[in-house]
Amino acid sequence: MEKGREFLKGRVCLAMELKSIKEKFLNKEDIWDIDFKEPKFDRDLTSKFSSKHRGSVRLSMGLFYTDEEWAQKRKEVLNRPLP
Repeated sequence: MEKGREFLKGRVCLAMELKSIKEKFLNKEDIWDIDFKEPKFDRDLTSKFSSKHRGSVRLSMGLFYTDEEWAQKRKEVLNRPLP
């Protein structure tokens, strides 16, 4: 009779442990549901890593606009009077 109780006690503990593991993994957000922030591109950081990765020649030569530069350039262009 004692062996039966020990067996059931072990099964209950195992079931509770499995339930906690299942809750831990199933209640987490999926990677698709996480809202990632827009990355900030820095001219220095981009030039530092451009030689290590394949990609655009424009990036390695620094011929691109950062977000701030692009917003300023866009504002200048939109404020020009039309002919």
